[in-house]
Amino acid sequence: MKFPQVNKKNCEKAGVAMFEPIKTIGNLTESVVNAIIQRINNGELQPGDRLPPERELAAMLGVSRTVVRDALKTLAGLGIVTIRHGMGAYINTVTDEGYMSKLASFLQINKGTIDELYKVRQVLETQAVIWCTESASDHDISELHEIVERAGKVREGDESKLEALDAEFHLKICEAAGNRVLMRLMLNLLDLLGENRARTLLVPGRQQKSVDDHAAILKAIERRDPAAAKDKMSEHLDDVYRAIQNVEYPETEWENGDGG
Repeated sequence: MKFPQVNKKNCEKAGVAMFEPIKTIGNLTESVVNAIIQRINNGELQPGDRLPPERELAAMLGVSRTVVRDALKTLAGLGIVTIRHGMGAYINTVTDEGYMSKLASFLQINKGTIDELYKVRQVLETQAVIWCTESASDHDISELHEIVERAGKVREGDESKLEALDAEFHLKICEAAGNRVLMRLMLNLLDLLGENRARTLLVPGRQQKSVDDHAAILKAIERRDPAAAKDKMSEHLDDVYRAIQNVEYPETEWENGDGG
């Protein structure tokens, strides 16, 4: 299918952000949503900005107008854009809390998204623990000790308390790593994984294994051994990922790759 050419000068004069053609073999609607969200996150699109008309946006992205229309409906449902009849789609002001809550709904957390989220978690947390090992103060390490000790005293069956302490441990590592962007990413990632992280703690023996893993990671941090800390974190996340395979997820159109 051939798409009409877009006059780049007219688009720039109108104050709209230019988009590159989508390069994906997955869900096109989701890819368009992500492209627009990325432009918002990097500041190219600001609250109040108008997106290009549907026909022009489709041509820029190299997708059909139906895909663009579905993407705009999704963004409107997330509260990220407002569609004004006869005027176009405009970027809204969205708080982090509201955005992440709606984004979690959009992602339809299932087996497919869990796989991808854990891949991201591996990348972020193995690097975070290296930075933590290199930068953590004695006070940071003392706080990590306290978290592990409190977790060790949690009684079997009290998943909610252990889940909170688990999150506290991982977030403290990110904080001690000294990277604010990393901390924010981890907060969002743990939020998206929320219910699924809690479910893993229902797997027999998982609670004690989690505490033991955290203690092993902490020992490597204390020794100021980045390589060992990275290995222990990677092993821990792999183990959690294996545990989560026992959790049932609903099959969805997203997982089946129906792209519209």
